[in-house]
Amino acid sequence: MAGQKEQDGTRGSAQNAVLLLKVAQTMSKLGISPLPRNYELFYEALSGQSLSLSRDMAALGAGASQAQLDQIGTRHNLVGHSMLAADKARAGAAETIAALSKTLQKHIAKKESFSASLQTFIARLESDPVAGMSDFADDAHRFGHAAAALLKEERAFAGAVEEIAGQLRDTTVSLDTSRKALTRDPVTGLPNRAAFSVRLAALFSDDADANPSALILVSIDGLQDLGESHGSGAMEKVLKKLAPLFKKSIKKNDFVARIASDEFAFIFDDVSADNAAAIAGRIRASVAAIEIALPDRAFTRQAVTLSAGIAMSESTIGAADLFQQADLALKTVRSNGGSGLLVFSAAIGSQPRKSRRSFVA
Repeated sequence: MAGQKEQDGTRGSAQNAVLLLKVAQTMSKLGISPLPRNYELFYEALSGQSLSLSRDMAALGAGASQAQLDQIGTRHNLVGHSMLAADKARAGAAETIAALSKTLQKHIAKKESFSASLQTFIARLESDPVAGMSDFADDAHRFGHAAAALLKEERAFAGAVEEIAGQLRDTTVSLDTSRKALTRDPVTGLPNRAAFSVRLAALFSDDADANPSALILVSIDGLQDLGESHGSGAMEKVLKKLAPLFKKSIKKNDFVARIASDEFAFIFDDVSADNAAAIAGRIRASVAAIEIALPDRAFTRQAVTLSAGIAMSESTIGAADLFQQADLALKTVRSNGGSGLLVFSAAIGSQPRKSRRSFVA
């Protein structure tokens, strides 16, 4: 069984290499600029993990402009394009603030000029009241017009400030959307691996609670094979059924993320190993109850199962160690045929360390 798992891993690596080659060839054939965000876009489209993205790219056809590619990547919240959108939003905000500052400086200069003229008039009245009064009517008329002009500009400036405030609010929304996209899985809407890395590291921060936490890594058995046999649409359908189920499985202070194509990570706060195993068991039973209608097979439904590996924070020295323990427990389950769960123990840890997968933040 372990040999079969190694063969599956080798096959997966070979398939990924073929996909990367296909991405490079497709981009070269279409004359697409070799930008990192374009490689990401074509990789996601050709991998078939997001059926809607694949459809959008197929509908685009040949001769696509960079603007069209960026529009698709931004719409599907790809990391590279979300960063691009964030950079544009920041640049737009900087330009807006600079324009506001320039307008404000001009407005201040006009007020200072008006104030200086008024002070000169007052000084003239104080030094020579008789001569000043002879000119008072003309100066008062001139100051009245100047004051009216300033009031008009004041109102225009207030309107400009309100408009710019609206633009900045839009920029804030755009930046918030980009930020969320950087930490969200586009298919399930769950946090992604980047968000998981931050959350896992927080368990070992200086201000973290001393309560024990559990990390549960799960893999959806047969999900990759389902995608290969019935297309990415079937795989995406399973993922979208799992996402709300997993959300319901966690409480306010808990966490769930999609960290790989067929793997998810749960973090439960203030639980014992027995509690964590019971929670994993309930999640596993809920997943087993899901049935997926297969494409072009109206009366055939596919059930899915999961394997789970559990590790406790109290028995580890850091985020990497916690991840490795949960991952090793998951690997042990899968090497025994899958569709089960296991809590990490010293006995499992005594196995050769080369079987462990490194945690990558």
